[in-house]
Amino acid sequence: MKKLTLRARCSLAAVIVFAAALAAALILRPPYWIAYAPVILAAGFSALLYYTPAQKRFRTAQVIVENTIIRSQLAVLHGQTELTKEEAEELRESFGIYVSVFGILMGDKIINWGGASGNRLKAVEIGRDYISIDCGTKENDQHVRLLYARPGEEELAGIINKFRHETNVVPTIAE
Repeated sequence: MKKLTLRARCSLAAVIVFAAALAAALILRPPYWIAYAPVILAAGFSALLYYTPAQKRFRTAQVIVENTIIRSQLAVLHGQTELTKEEAEELRESFGIYVSVFGILMGDKIINWGGASGNRLKAVEIGRDYISIDCGTKENDQHVRLLYARPGEEELAGIINKFRHETNVVPTIAE
């Protein structure tokens, strides 16, 4: 999530810098300003083309994190050195997996369903040590299997209800 935030902010800063440079070239009219203006305009337009998808990915990730049903970690690190709270949180953020009714966020990789993407959630299976999610379109299916220790009965019932009410997909429980 931090990488997506950084990309969105950096691309927005680039757009603002190029807009300010273009405004300065048009207002101050330095020598050869006519040559500067198209170059600055092209660079600013390129930055804007990069900003739009970066902002969309950030918003999608934000929606997934805000509506998380299952949060898991890719890895649990054990060692002889003690981590500070900040370092432990950084590792959790880097290795975290968020599963929501809108998609999955794994680090900076997003698999989403619903909306304009055309992907649909097809099936969810929760096993003893994994969660399996099938999604995609008619032509392109995706199967995602994540390591996940199945929670207690009460929490499991809540997860099933959230998926059923929000996506109309009833997760199956595998033994």
